[in-house]
Amino acid sequence: MGYTYRMTDLQFENQTNEFGRPPEASSGTDITGKIVQWGLASNREQAQYVLIAVAIAALIIAFFVYSRSSGSGAVEQSPFLQNTGQQ
Repeated sequence: MGYTYRMTDLQFENQTNEFGRPPEASSGTDITGKIVQWGLASNREQAQYVLIAVAIAALIIAFFVYSRSSGSGAVEQSPFLQNTGQQ
């Protein structure tokens, strides 16, 4: 006497499809939908390219701001460090 059930045939009580496909977002709920809604892009794919361009521009601006601010000032040595080692 043996059981010959396959795992696909096995079902539990009150079984729901909890790991199914997530619901599709409507066109205006996320940032790409807002970009399409505002008229900056004609579809979601173009809106993604707009977001990539904005991210790259932000990185370039951050790099220039950082490079200009970090190397502009001369560092002064403290009097203690200037007098050490000299006699």
